[in-house]
Amino acid sequence: LDLDRTLPRSFFIYVPRFTLYWTGFSPLLLFVLRREWSLAWTLLYGMLGYYGFTAFLLWKARVFCLLYWVFPQLEAIVLLAAISYLWHAFVEESDTGNQYVNSVTILSGHDNIWNEDFHVVHHHSPGTHWTEVPQYFEEDRKHYEACTATIFRDTEQGMLLKWLFEQNWDKMAEHFVDLNGQLNHAQKKALIIKRLSAKIGEAGRSRKSMKGSD
Repeated sequence: LDLDRTLPRSFFIYVPRFTLYWTGFSPLLLFVLRREWSLAWTLLYGMLGYYGFTAFLLWKARVFCLLYWVFPQLEAIVLLAAISYLWHAFVEESDTGNQYVNSVTILSGHDNIWNEDFHVVHHHSPGTHWTEVPQYFEEDRKHYEACTATIFRDTEQGMLLKWLFEQNWDKMAEHFVDLNGQLNHAQKKALIIKRLSAKIGEAGRSRKSMKGSD
């Protein structure tokens, strides 16, 4: 992200960007810039089908389309924008591609459906069955410890978002988990602010160019 996530206004800049992503337009542009034509055509066909059907609904039943097709989509965009904003709000400036830091993990979560709170596993091993995710976490624990991974305990995504927007760093620090047991409250708070403030340029976390390679 090129936004300072400690500032609530950054989320309102992020939502339009997420909307372009969710509706397919920014990924399509990215694929074209990278000349990934197979992906671009596949996405374009899907978009033509979706927006073509939307136009058909507007023509046949405008009110139904707006209330039961367009509005739910807009509602989903805001909800999922907030979730994705939180899940990947933290960045370690010295190691921007570190997914143990970039992806939030929640232990003893209040809303842990299908063990989604172990979000790192979602990226590292998407084929792992949800019932085996906690075991995967324990087996991989040393990597979390090595980088002081972004882990919280006894909370859930909604509360973390609330504290983030309130800039309530003390509350976030209270729930932050240092698996090594070396950080005090003030150090946890400073680490949270540091990782939320770190910005990444056009190349992104992986340092991959927008235009890729020919």
